[in-house]
Amino acid sequence: MSDALVIALSLTLVVLVIGALTPLRRRRRLLGAGWAVVTVGLVVVAATEPRWILIPLALASALGLFTGVIRSRADSAQRQRSLLVSAATTITGITAVGGAALAAVAVWALPTPNLPLPTGDFAVGTSILQWDSGLPEPGTTDPADSRVLVAQLWYPAPEGGSADRYLPDSTVPDALANQAGLPEFLLDGVRFGRTNSVADAAMSDGDHPLVLFSPGLGGVRTQNSAWAEELASHGFIVAAVDHPYDSAVVVLDDGTVIRSTLRTTGDDALDQQIANELAESRADDLIAALDQLQQLTATSRVVVAGHSIGGAAAIIAATKDDRFDAVINIDGLPRGGQPRVPILAIVAGGGTGSIESDARYDAALTEVLARCGTRRVAPGAQHLSFTDAALYLPPLASLIGEGGRTAGIEFARDETLRFLADVLHADDDRCPP
Repeated sequence: MSDALVIALSLTLVVLVIGALTPLRRRRRLLGAGWAVVTVGLVVVAATEPRWILIPLALASALGLFTGVIRSRADSAQRQRSLLVSAATTITGITAVGGAALAAVAVWALPTPNLPLPTGDFAVGTSILQWDSGLPEPGTTDPADSRVLVAQLWYPAPEGGSADRYLPDSTVPDALANQAGLPEFLLDGVRFGRTNSVADAAMSDGDHPLVLFSPGLGGVRTQNSAWAEELASHGFIVAAVDHPYDSAVVVLDDGTVIRSTLRTTGDDALDQQIANELAESRADDLIAALDQLQQLTATSRVVVAGHSIGGAAAIIAATKDDRFDAVINIDGLPRGGQPRVPILAIVAGGGTGSIESDARYDAALTEVLARCGTRRVAPGAQHLSFTDAALYLPPLASLIGEGGRTAGIEFARDETLRFLADVLHADDDRCPP
């Protein structure tokens, strides 16, 4: 709503500035009404979504109004405008138009993310769990430290309600911006995004299959909220796990903030070794999460999933623990493991941009899928196409793919539901040895 309003205000400002610089009859009355509309619009935007985009928009408004005032005074004096007045109105007018254009382009390129409506029959509830896993904490130097895990659940609810904001606190958006090497203010719109989930809603009765999810390297548990909401609306419980010192940021119940300590070394072999160790650690987190969730929910079917390195962790987890009935790997390079359960691999057709990396990815994926795997390639998609980042990053093909903001999310959603419908209703989901 506010994004559309910002664009409308920007266009209105351009029209007002042009009107101020042209000899229109009854210009004062028309411009007065126009500026009243702009003022009300700015107040509405400031009250609902006070983003940085308001700064160029407010400056453009002030300069545009100044342009109108100068021109009106010159006209009321009924004298030929001096060269100075003409230059002043032209400069302020052009600057105002530039500011309005900047605001419009910024809100188009970096919009407030509103998650697409789920298509299932259930309303969606969400809640957050935190517990001491009992696992050693590899992110600290104290061997006595125990790993604390945080998971967010999305689940089928009997009825809807007031949906939560996407990430209302600035801690996570700021951490995501830092992870991407962007100034924090650029992603301030993420705080105002809307979900379709009701916090702490009751769960619908029934046996709901559980899907455990691990995010990408440096990602956060909410990065695939649109995908999770879609599954929940079709009767699944989705539990996404944050991985301390790996996820961009983890905020604990007591307010403790744990930031990612991940750094590239510049040595590809060493970086790959670190990634392999992270995938193993994440797999242990997923197994620990299953231990915890099986104490809280009664479910007869369990699926493990992940994006990027989270997909690699899912494969390892299902290899280690036979409680998992299937694996969903969303564009992740396998890093070991050969589970005896069906695997769905969702692959970005846009590739990695490196012939060598693409070849390594294809070979590893072919090997792990050989037993009973399914590969689904999203044409033109990029690595981030399958995540919520496609909803708020600039709509460049190199970032979010060629199909638009929701194409990758919809592809992952549809392929996941089709796969789960097949494997979870089969009499025997185990693969041959």
